[in-house]
Amino acid sequence: MEGKLRVLIVNGSPKGEYSLTLQHSLYMLGQEPAVEWAVLQAGEALSPIDYDEAWLAEAIDEIERADAIVWSTPVYTMLVPWQLIRLFRLVEEAGRSDAFRGKYATSMMTCFHYYDHLAEAWLRATCEDLGMAYMEGRTADNMDMLRKDHRASMRFFMREFIEACRNRAPLERKYAPLSGRPSPRFEPVAAGADAGANAGRAAPAVPAAAPGAAPRTVLLTDEYRKDGNLSRMIDAFVGAYPYPVEVVDINDFPYEAGCHGCLRCELVGECDRKDGFQEFYLNLVNTCDALVFGMNLEGRYLRPVWKLFLDRTFSNGHRTSMMGKHTAYLVAGPLRSLPNVRQFLEGKDNVGRENCMAIIGDEYDDSALLGRLLREGAGRLARAVGARYQKSVNFLGWGGIKIFRDLIYGMRGVVRDDHRFYKTHGLYDFPQKDIPKQLFNVAMGVAFALKPVRLQAFERMPPLYIQLHKRIVDSGKP
Repeated sequence: MEGKLRVLIVNGSPKGEYSLTLQHSLYMLGQEPAVEWAVLQAGEALSPIDYDEAWLAEAIDEIERADAIVWSTPVYTMLVPWQLIRLFRLVEEAGRSDAFRGKYATSMMTCFHYYDHLAEAWLRATCEDLGMAYMEGRTADNMDMLRKDHRASMRFFMREFIEACRNRAPLERKYAPLSGRPSPRFEPVAAGADAGANAGRAAPAVPAAAPGAAPRTVLLTDEYRKDGNLSRMIDAFVGAYPYPVEVVDINDFPYEAGCHGCLRCELVGECDRKDGFQEFYLNLVNTCDALVFGMNLEGRYLRPVWKLFLDRTFSNGHRTSMMGKHTAYLVAGPLRSLPNVRQFLEGKDNVGRENCMAIIGDEYDDSALLGRLLREGAGRLARAVGARYQKSVNFLGWGGIKIFRDLIYGMRGVVRDDHRFYKTHGLYDFPQKDIPKQLFNVAMGVAFALKPVRLQAFERMPPLYIQLHKRIVDSGKP
């Protein structure tokens, strides 16, 4: 490749030139004298619902002229911002997706390492689907670039990427192409038509609600009462659910624009957008007991309107607005081929201390089986709401909440609403503040310095380890 390499930084941050992520990309490319680079402010340009079509046409031309692309983007709600997803969608709708083909790409992401692996996985798979050669990118915490050793690694990374571009180095494709096959058409059957499969089984009882005390259940969806699997799944689920369900089509909300990361919600307590989304969302989640999501997959993620919706929910800051509530997900599309989407749904619920009772996809040849799954999921959700069941939390939840815990505590003087929420709900579970445990470890540290003590502990450990738990088991009490 002769002459200077033409690199286009596509800035997915809606903050534009004030993007922290962009500073990382500018620094790295500024250290490469044999590179000619430019910045495309995609996040800023595509934030308003009514975007400039002339800007889009010129943006696609810039992409086509580039030899390589550096995707510079923050991570919003476990993925790249809606604005960057929108760029890919608009290029496809313009019939210009070939503008990406054959180019080398990498990414620079900043966040607090909260599910940044899902964001890069989506971006990489999307680039590979478009025929791009993708080199693993970098993610950084907000303060990393201020460290000299980190900057040295940044320079090495960019030099490797530039050399790979110049030499047309082979890069491994990480994600297999999607098959493109649609899910089998779901044809609901009457509830009694498949009773033979459950012969002899008594349906679990759903707790009866007192008059006027039925739990409020809301179903959010991007497709309702249309000729699609999702609409039919929703009808089957709602028909089996024993309580009233309010259905909200998220396409109908009059969005002014996407979230632009201004943090007014964190600093002032109110969203900078004036379309009423913050009030709509908080009123919904604060008053419902169960929330069902009806979602269509598109490409490697959900339909883009979901990303617009989810990004805007950040108007509640880092507070887990659905804590203790119960959820279920009905998903139409190749969910089995997109494990990262399932991990997003599971992680979202785990971090939020929500109680996901079902994630039901539509990839079943047997409509009767899918129907039974939907009815069982509806019953399980209703029973869990009645029992106020609290699910256990796995690594997805503990890891995510501890990142937020440390972030909020370190900024508690600034993000005061978040700080009050974390303090009130006992989320500041710092182990070093557990005084009895600290005293125990000091004493054990002294004792365990002696090898005979360690040998005695080894011999006595099995029964001691379960002593308190076994006492509960043996008591036979609740």
